[in-house]
Amino acid sequence: MTSGTSFDRENRIEFLVKAKYDLVIGVGPTFNEAMTFMSEKYPESQFAIVASAGVESINVSCMNFRGEQSAFLAGVMASLNSKSKKIGYLGDTANSSNELALLNFAAGAKYAVPKVKVLARNSGNTSDTEVNYFSSQNADVIFSTWSRNGTIINAITNANSAKKSMKLIGIKPEQFYLSSKAANKVLIGYVNQRLDLAVLDLFAAALSGESITEIVDSKNGVFGKNYTVANGGVELRATSANQASISAVARAKAAILAKKIAVVK
Repeated sequence: MTSGTSFDRENRIEFLVKAKYDLVIGVGPTFNEAMTFMSEKYPESQFAIVASAGVESINVSCMNFRGEQSAFLAGVMASLNSKSKKIGYLGDTANSSNELALLNFAAGAKYAVPKVKVLARNSGNTSDTEVNYFSSQNADVIFSTWSRNGTIINAITNANSAKKSMKLIGIKPEQFYLSSKAANKVLIGYVNQRLDLAVLDLFAAALSGESITEIVDSKNGVFGKNYTVANGGVELRATSANQASISAVARAKAAILAKKIAVVK
């Protein structure tokens, strides 16, 4: 259940509830509104939403992927693959966690290369203007948490030339377009969110007659589970990143796990 309007999602969720499924799962924050409404309508049913922390219902397990640690590691990778020592962060105007991701990305970048310059822009429906800005400032590596469509790949490809080559660090599987041939030419690494682990955890709990209700966000009353670099739910994978950056990322990850590096939360 991934397409359509919130009303469409509500109808699909309700169909599964009425069919007596023990657990109804949605994927992505686009399900927030529908899950909130249906969980209140059917308080005795169990629901889950993967890759979101936006539903404040006790009968909804939010399987959330926290990005602070991975953003820090992406900063390490970006700075050590940059020849110009200018890198960019591209966020989504609708994403409330942009500031947090940017802070950790910049911290990771300067941890690896203290004099690196970090540029930041947020984008709406398309990313052409923002990519062109990064290119005009000679930024040659971008970390993008913006995931609406594949225009970023076209924008980077069009901005590149024989004298200028911009590379990308993205997020999978959220950014589905990263699997394209065009993306492979500019991608040097990506944050991998282990949706498979979240779904397996949900299935295991459901088969045991249980639900997952760890505290995800105590302030807003969100329950489920947080996945991080520390518990293996989030990882930074290299595709064509240089070996120096791969080694540095491994060292930084070890330092995070040993609590020698504290990310901003």
